[in-house]
Amino acid sequence: MKIKYYLSALLILLSATAINAQAASSVLVWPIFQTISSSDKGSELWLQNRGNSAVTLQLRVFKWQQRNSASVYSDQKAVLASPPFVTVQPGQRQLIRLIRLQATAPQHEDAYRIVIDEIPGSTASQTNTNSAGLIMRMRYVLPLFVYGQGMSPVSQDGPVSSIRNSLSWNIASKKGQAYLAMTNHGSMHARLSDIFWGSDAQHPTAYISKGFLGYVLPGQTVLFPLPAHQAPGNSLFSRLADNVAPVGITSGR
Repeated sequence: MKIKYYLSALLILLSATAINAQAASSVLVWPIFQTISSSDKGSELWLQNRGNSAVTLQLRVFKWQQRNSASVYSDQKAVLASPPFVTVQPGQRQLIRLIRLQATAPQHEDAYRIVIDEIPGSTASQTNTNSAGLIMRMRYVLPLFVYGQGMSPVSQDGPVSSIRNSLSWNIASKKGQAYLAMTNHGSMHARLSDIFWGSDAQHPTAYISKGFLGYVLPGQTVLFPLPAHQAPGNSLFSRLADNVAPVGITSGR
């Protein structure tokens, strides 16, 4: 059966109610930016248990698309997480291999999400209980981008000129809410963070988001709500890689 569902956060707390739903995760996951280049058969993902009790986790990889500004996940057979279930003892770490099973088309980027769920009934989830007596189970959602021949992953150290040249923005309005409509005209994803209005990249006048804002996949337009009472500026800037300075984004084409 094909499964499709929507996820909107990178780290999600699952509980029966939202009242006092707070929990600290004992699992460290790295690296969080996962890629498989055209010359590689897979990638490595590490899980480390920093808690005092064993934790059991399920790992799945879903195809990732965007529709109407929302992320859509579906089953796929191109990439496999191995092993798909692990129990990590306290103080130990576990290697997960992300294995490419099918070729990616030349000059193409395929987008996936790695979903890591804490299994109900594990010792860690039984002890991870808040003041209301609710058992908290953690979900981690990481990006994975897989590349075909002739296309390479963008380094977090840059350059980002090709991504910048593929982006444009407009202001949209829905039901009285103003949105930044960001369109990706290119063939690779864009990761937006530290996005602001300003006279230049060194002088922000109003931030839309400090830190990570979101992804825009190739060929998609994503709406990001603007802060209330914030008047859009004439020039928009964003960081497109963690270790690269913000760059200017062109207004609508």
